[in-house]
Amino acid sequence: MIELRGLTKSFGANTVLNGIDLDVKRGESLVVIGGSGTGKSVLLKCILGLIDPDSGTIRIDSQDVTRIPRQALLSRFGMLFQGGALFDSLPVWQNVAFRQLKGRMPRAIAKAHAIETLARVGLPARTADLYPAELSGGMQKRAALARAIAAQPEVIFFDEPTAGLDPIMAGVINDLIREAVTDLGATAITITHDMTTVRTVADRITLLHGGLLRWVGAVADLDQSGDAYVDQFIHGRSQGPITALR
Repeated sequence: MIELRGLTKSFGANTVLNGIDLDVKRGESLVVIGGSGTGKSVLLKCILGLIDPDSGTIRIDSQDVTRIPRQALLSRFGMLFQGGALFDSLPVWQNVAFRQLKGRMPRAIAKAHAIETLARVGLPARTADLYPAELSGGMQKRAALARAIAAQPEVIFFDEPTAGLDPIMAGVINDLIREAVTDLGATAITITHDMTTVRTVADRITLLHGGLLRWVGAVADLDQSGDAYVDQFIHGRSQGPITALR
């Protein structure tokens, strides 16, 4: 579903992506791990077309993204942002149905669809008319997840989906993500530092460090990866090849 070849991106003298080759299968849930500032978000933004890579190719469903009109490309994606990124001035249902409303769906139908989608992430109908500020952090994250899946996208990106949540709510969000991806049959890429998220939502995992994907493998192979970068990261060790963590 997603094919990256020779992807590079630098900001001045800082090389963030240095020849990324990666395939993400249709319906697969891939998790990208790595330290802060290693380029995980830049990788997602390149795939989304929000940042232009310096070189390399990106294909979605065998199509070069540079040949796909921007609106047509973005219509295939859903996105759960790290901070939720709900629109404060809109009630929850309009946040969830934002894409449908922009597409001229009648408001009554859009609201009914939003309420159905909210129910899928465990939010009652009464939350539809509330504003984001009236929701707890966990409820805001659920509403943001509802928005990400409302249009039944082919590809969904999750950017640090459990950031700022307590362990119990983080577990709820992880389970909801796994369920949503499975139900939709969507291709998913998640970036996270949370190893519980990794083990809950991933089919495969890759570690990004120094502009390169150091290891790619199944979640079942994570603890026996044989890779020093992976071993240091998943155990949170200060000693190892990832010197940036010191």
